[in-house]
Amino acid sequence: MNSGSSRHPVNAAERHALPALQSRSRQTRARILAAAENEFAEKGYDGARLTDIAEAAGCSVGTVYFRFKDKSALFQAIAESFAEDARDGLKSVLRAKGRLEPNDLVRQFVLGTARNFRRHKGLFRAIVERGLDHPQAMAKMFDLRDEFAAALQSMLKPSGVGSLRVRVMTQMIYGFLLTGVLNPNAPTDIADARALRELADACVAYISRGGA
Repeated sequence: MNSGSSRHPVNAAERHALPALQSRSRQTRARILAAAENEFAEKGYDGARLTDIAEAAGCSVGTVYFRFKDKSALFQAIAESFAEDARDGLKSVLRAKGRLEPNDLVRQFVLGTARNFRRHKGLFRAIVERGLDHPQAMAKMFDLRDEFAAALQSMLKPSGVGSLRVRVMTQMIYGFLLTGVLNPNAPTDIADARALRELADACVAYISRGGA
C-alpha cells in the first residue's frame, strides 16, 4: 500500500462533489442532478441557473453549493451518472448473452442505449455547448464508447463479426440517437418504438454481412 492510499477509497463522483453517504443525502443529490439536467435540456448549459435548479430540486441554493462546488461540478456528476446507467444497461445485456442470439443482443443494446440517451438529454446539450471546456467529461464519454465497443466485439466475435464492423455499428447507433436528442426537427423520434426497431434491424442487417 502506498502512502497516497486511503482507508476509504474515493470514487469518481466524490472528487468534485460532497459524497452522499446516507439515504436522505443520496435522494437530495439525485433530485439536484435531475433538476440540473432538466435545466440543461431546456435552457442549455449557459442558460441554466443554480437558483432555478435548487428551486426545481426543492432545496436551497446553499444546499446545491454544499454538495457541488459549481455548475461545472454538476455537469461532471451528470456525465458520471450517464456512465453508470449505461454500464448497468450493458451488464443486463451481458447477463443475457447465453440466452439470446447475437442479433437479439444487438437489439437489446440499441433499446437500452436509447433509453439512457432519452433520460440524459440535458447532458448531451451541455456537451455540445461546453464539452470542449470539460475535458474530463469528454474523456469519460470516449472511454465509455471504447468500453462498449470492446464488450460488443467480445459478444459478437464468435459469430464472425469483426472489430471494425462493431465500431461502425456503434457509431451508427450513437449518431442516430444524438441527432434525435439534439435536433427537435430530426426526421425520427428516439422515443418512437418503431423507429428504434428500424435502427436495430439496420444494425442487425449490417453485422450479419460478416467481415472485418
